[in-house]
Amino acid sequence: MNERLGKLAEIFQEAAEAERQARLRYEEAALLCDDPILRDVLTAMAQDEARHEQEVIARFRQIAQQMGGVH
Repeated sequence: MNERLGKLAEIFQEAAEAERQARLRYEEAALLCDDPILRDVLTAMAQDEARHEQEVIARFRQIAQQMGGVH
């Protein structure tokens, strides 16, 4: 893996981890919440973060492939 691709991998890994951590926090908040409407909002936000994490991973793979680093 070349230096540029390595740096990109690091950035995307940090971004995916940030999305994962946000998801975990929203899930925790939903568990602590007694209000069903707010709990539903928090659950939806957690699901959004899970999708974001998958998008970050997929986009990195796409970029890496274009740069010749992943097949």
